[in-house]
Amino acid sequence: MYNYKNLNYGMPGRNKQDGEGKSFFRKGKDGEVYSAQEMEKLIAENVEEALKNARTAWDKENESKIAAERDDAARLASMSAEERAKAELDKRESAFAQEKQRYMSERMEFEATKALADEQLPVSFAKILAGADESETKANIEMFRDEFYKALEQALNDRLKGRTPKTSSVVESSDPFLAGFGM
Repeated sequence: MYNYKNLNYGMPGRNKQDGEGKSFFRKGKDGEVYSAQEMEKLIAENVEEALKNARTAWDKENESKIAAERDDAARLASMSAEERAKAELDKRESAFAQEKQRYMSERMEFEATKALADEQLPVSFAKILAGADESETKANIEMFRDEFYKALEQALNDRLKGRTPKTSSVVESSDPFLAGFGM
C-alpha cells in the first residue's frame, strides 16, 4: 500500500492542528472533522477501489481481444498455406483501409478548421462540417456560412428593431405655458 503521509492533499483545513500537533481535515458544510489517519484511510480505500475498477475493465477488454485472436489463429490453422496468405493479406488491407479512413477524417477536420478560420467563422464547428472529401467539406462550410450569417443578421435586426413609442390619446389643452402664448 502507498504511503500517503507525506502528500499535501490541497484540501481546506489541511493545516488545522489540535494542541498535540495532529492535523485535522474538515469535510463539507456540516463541519465533520477527520484526523489525518482517517483521511489517509479514506483516500487509500478510494484509490484501491478505482484501481480495482480500472483493472476489471482492462481485463474484460483484453479477454475479448485474446478470444478474438485465439479464434483467428484457430481459423488460420485449419486453412491451407495459400488460403492463410490470402486471409492475412485481407486482414492487412482492412487495417490499412481503416487507418487511411482515420487519416482522411483528421485531414478533413483540419482543412475545415483552416477554412472556417479564413472566413472568420467559429472553428468549433469544424468536426461537424468535415465531410468525406474536400468538395463535400467546402459545400458544408459554404452552407454553414450562409445560414450562420442569415441567423446573425436576423438576430441583429431583432435587437435593433426596438419598439414604437406610445402616444397619448388625450390632448391636454390646459397647458399654462401654451396658454401664455394664446394657444
